[in-house]
Amino acid sequence: MNRSHGELDAHRASEPTGQRHLYLIFDDLPWGYSFRKLKLPPLSHHQPEPQPRRPEPNSLPPPCISLDATRRLPTFFAAVGTSIIAAHPRNDFWDSPVPKWILPIIDVQSMFVRFGPGLMWPEWPILITVDNEKIFALDMENFSMVSMKPLYPLQEWLWCDLPLPPFKRDDVTSFAVDCDGCTIFVSTNCATFAFNIINSKWRQSSNCSLPFTGPANYVHALDIFVGLSKAPDTYGHLCFCKKLLGGDENGRPSKENLLSKDPAESHVGATLVYLGGSEPGFCLVECVFVTEGKSVNMQLEEIDRPLKKKLDEGDGASGSMHRRYLYRLTTFCLSFDNNGDLTTGETCVVQCYNVPEEVSEETLANPVAFWL
Repeated sequence: MNRSHGELDAHRASEPTGQRHLYLIFDDLPWGYSFRKLKLPPLSHHQPEPQPRRPEPNSLPPPCISLDATRRLPTFFAAVGTSIIAAHPRNDFWDSPVPKWILPIIDVQSMFVRFGPGLMWPEWPILITVDNEKIFALDMENFSMVSMKPLYPLQEWLWCDLPLPPFKRDDVTSFAVDCDGCTIFVSTNCATFAFNIINSKWRQSSNCSLPFTGPANYVHALDIFVGLSKAPDTYGHLCFCKKLLGGDENGRPSKENLLSKDPAESHVGATLVYLGGSEPGFCLVECVFVTEGKSVNMQLEEIDRPLKKKLDEGDGASGSMHRRYLYRLTTFCLSFDNNGDLTTGETCVVQCYNVPEEVSEETLANPVAFWL
């Protein structure tokens, strides 16, 4: 399950958007992760130029940051303010000069790195950011919170234990922060629960589940919550609701299916990134598995016979299909049409990027992307 940004749109709208970038994180290093900084096309309600079904893939820019952290744990990242945190467990030796329980906090604008208190024995936390200040970690055996406000003395900067929820972590299907920033809603398959941040209490708010899969964001400009639809018949559509009441009758799908429609591409995973703004923008980061129509053997026949001979004498893989992974970045604006349906209004712009071969299956299925 992907992580939630949880920022309030009103706060986002007051910040300059021209300096923001999309940060993609890959576990393509032997010892950790690389951060790639991308520019997105400008948001516009004007219909863009027609695009091919699969735009020519771009190469990713060189890493702007490299992080030493346990691979195959994409959901251990979260964003707060202009920073990305990495809550990964460390595998240091006992005599390591670096403390075991630390939380790297990387400010992507200043490129300054500081360290906060780390989670104690994290297993599979859901990280939820609230009001660009607090980070909540919902894990298998505990529920805790840390504030990103500077504290003096720093020895008091710790994760605070909170009451355990009345459900199991691995039953969670979706979650969202309410528009006032005071309540976290978490759904299972059969119920929705609300955590009041002010008085630190859980309650069951509904006997129904939220209509989303993974996180949902509050969109101030439209006064709705938006996320990816969990319903099988609207898979690939966005879903929206006015209030976090739970139940399919409270959620409505968008008009368009935003996933790739290329028959040569198979869906692997997707993350919806909220871009904010008065004309609310989003970017759907979809990982697809591409199988080209020709085998490697046929392609080499056309390009380079000596190279084909060398491959035939090598690992014997010349007859296999050429396969690769791509990230499809679909950037769009949302609005309501005359019938009250949520639509992208033909504003979608698609960019494709080649994914490094070393990226793990876990990260392919859960793309890590932040707009900062």
